[in-house]
Amino acid sequence: MEFCPKCGTWVRPGFVSCPRCGYAVLYMNKDRILSFMERLLIKERSEERKRVLKDRVSAEVIDISGDIATLECAFPKFEEGDVVGYVTGEHTIEPLGAVIGGGRFLTISIYGQHRLEERLRIDLCEAEVLIGYDLQLDLVRRIRSGELDDLEKQAISCVFEGPIQRGIKSVELEDRRDIKGGFSLDNSQVRAVEAILGLEDYELLLIIGPPGTGKTRVIAKAAFELTRRGERILIASHTNRAVDNALEILPVEYALRVGRPEKVLPHIRPYLLSYKARTSLGKKLENLENEISKLKMEINELYKSKDEWYKIGHKEKYQQLKSELGRLKSRLRELCDERNTMLMEESERLVTEAKIIGSTLIKSQLPPLKEERFDIVLMDECSQASITLALLGMVKAKKWVLVGDHKQLLPIFQTLNIRDKETPKMLSAFCYMLNKYKDRALWLRWHYRSNSEIIGFSQKYVYKEEIKPVDSCKKIKLEIGKFPKDMSFIDPNLPIVFLHVEGKEVLEKDGSRFNESEVNAIRRIVFVLKGLGVKSEQIGVITPYRAQRNRIKEVLKDDDLEVNTVDSFQGREKDVIIFSITSTEDLDFVDDENRLNVAFTRARKKLIVVGNSKAISMRKKGTLHEFLTYVKERNSIFMA
Repeated sequence: MEFCPKCGTWVRPGFVSCPRCGYAVLYMNKDRILSFMERLLIKERSEERKRVLKDRVSAEVIDISGDIATLECAFPKFEEGDVVGYVTGEHTIEPLGAVIGGGRFLTISIYGQHRLEERLRIDLCEAEVLIGYDLQLDLVRRIRSGELDDLEKQAISCVFEGPIQRGIKSVELEDRRDIKGGFSLDNSQVRAVEAILGLEDYELLLIIGPPGTGKTRVIAKAAFELTRRGERILIASHTNRAVDNALEILPVEYALRVGRPEKVLPHIRPYLLSYKARTSLGKKLENLENEISKLKMEINELYKSKDEWYKIGHKEKYQQLKSELGRLKSRLRELCDERNTMLMEESERLVTEAKIIGSTLIKSQLPPLKEERFDIVLMDECSQASITLALLGMVKAKKWVLVGDHKQLLPIFQTLNIRDKETPKMLSAFCYMLNKYKDRALWLRWHYRSNSEIIGFSQKYVYKEEIKPVDSCKKIKLEIGKFPKDMSFIDPNLPIVFLHVEGKEVLEKDGSRFNESEVNAIRRIVFVLKGLGVKSEQIGVITPYRAQRNRIKEVLKDDDLEVNTVDSFQGREKDVIIFSITSTEDLDFVDDENRLNVAFTRARKKLIVVGNSKAISMRKKGTLHEFLTYVKERNSIFMA
C-alpha cells in the first residue's frame, strides 16, 4: 500500500489515480507507468487481433527474392503502403511487411524473419495497428532491460526522469511571414517558432495549440527555418491528417511523405515517397509497369481458360495451359524483381537525401524509416498519443517538440471503461509531459478560424480566457437567403444555437445509442440549408454515438455530406456543424469537456446543437449545462 501525497488516502498498488481526490499517483513512478501500459497494450492488441482475423484473404507465395516476396491473392485487397501480416496455424498473426505493389499479385517488402517458402498457402490480414502495439511492447521491454542506444536513452530520460534544468531559449526569427508569405505570424506564434529554433540537443518544448490558433503553420514555419540551418526534421503524428496538414504548407521539394497513398489527402500525393520515386524513374519504370500489367491480364485470362477446360474434362489442354501459366508467372517474377529493385534503390536515395520527412508515429519505426535518425521531431496532435506511442517518435531525434491540446481528444483504448476519464488523461503523452514540464510550455493565443461567438464558449469555459479570437472572427458568418419563419435558428446572425428536441435515447445491445427525434430534426435542417445554397461539402454532422451516426447517414443519403462521430472529427472543420447530443438519460459519456470542446470548435460559421434541454438542465453542472447557459444568455435556445 502507498498513500496519496495530496490527500493522504491509502492507495492499493496498481491504481492509476487516488480514488478519493483523483491525484495522478501514476505520474510518480516510471515502473508503474510501464507495467500499466504493458498490460493495457497486451489487452488492446488482443482485441485488434480478433478484428483483423475476421477480415483476411487467402494467398499463395509465388516467389521470394531476398527481402522481396510476390504473392497471389484470392482477390485484390491490399494496396501500396499497406502493412500486412500472415496467420499461422496457431491463429497468431506474424508481421510480414509493407506492400510495394498492390492488386491480386502482391509485392511485399519483408520485415526481418519469416517462415515463407514458395507454393505455401497462407492467410493475409492488415497488421499496421498490431505492429504498432508490438513496437510499443518491445520498447517497454528494452527500457526495462536497458537495451537502448544513446539517442533512445536521452528520450526515455526526458519522459521519465527529472525536469530539464534550464529555461526556454529563443533564436530571433528574422522573417515573421508564414512560408507562403501571405501574412505575418502573431506574437505567440513567433514566440513558439523562436523557441523551437532555440532548442539544444536533448531538450523538450511543449506547444499548446487550441483550435484555430495556427499550430500547423507554426510546425511548417519551424521546419522550414530548421532546414535552412542544415537540420533534419521528422514531422510525425498519431494521425495521417495532422501530418498532411503540416506538409501541405511546405514546398513539395522540401518535404517527403512516407505512408499509404489512399490514407493521405489527394493534394499531398506529390509529396509521397512512392510518387517521387516513380516520377524520378520516369519512362523506364512506366514501360516496365505496363509490361507487368499486360502480363497480369494475360495470366488472369489463362486462369479462366484453364478452369473451363478442366470442367469439361480436357486434361491435355488443361495441362498445356497450366504449363503456360508457369512460364508466364516466372516471367512476372523477373519483371517484378526488376521493378522492385528499381523502386527500392530510388526510395532509399530519396529518404537519405530528404531534409523533412512526414509520417505517422508507427511508420517512423518501420522501413524505410526504421534506421533513419533526425535532429528534431515535431509531433502534432500529441494529446491523442499515449506515452509509449509518442516515444516511438521521440527516440528518433535529439530534440523534441510536442504540439497538442490537453482540452481535446485523448488516447482511445478499446478495453478501458468508457466512463474512465482519468486514465486516458494520465496516459496521454502531452498531458503527462505538461504536468511534469509546465515551465517548458508555450500557448498559441489567437484564434482565427471561427465566428467569435462560436469560439467564445470554449474561450470562456474550456480555456479560461487563455485564447482570444481576432477581430476579423466577428465577420465570419453564413451567407444565405431568406430562411423559413419556423426555422429562425438558421439566421446567420445567430452563429451558435441550441435546438430543443423532445426526444428520447434508445440503447442498443452494444451500448451505443440513437435518438430518432433528433435524426428527423437534423434531416429537415440539412434539407433547408441545402435549399438555401449551402453545399453538402460545407456541412458536417457530428454525434458521440456510432448508432446515431449510422441512422443519420441512412436518412440523409448524401455521400458528399460528412456524418461522423466526434472521435473521427478532430482536426476537421466545416462552415456548418450540426451536433446531435442523442442521449437523454445517461449523459456521462457525452458530457465530457474534451469531447464537447472538439465538437463545438469544428464550426466556422454556424454551430447548431440538437438535444433535449430538459435532460441537460436536470444535471445542473457539467460542460453541457455551461453550454446551455451560454446560448441562453444570447437568446439562442429554440424549440423544434
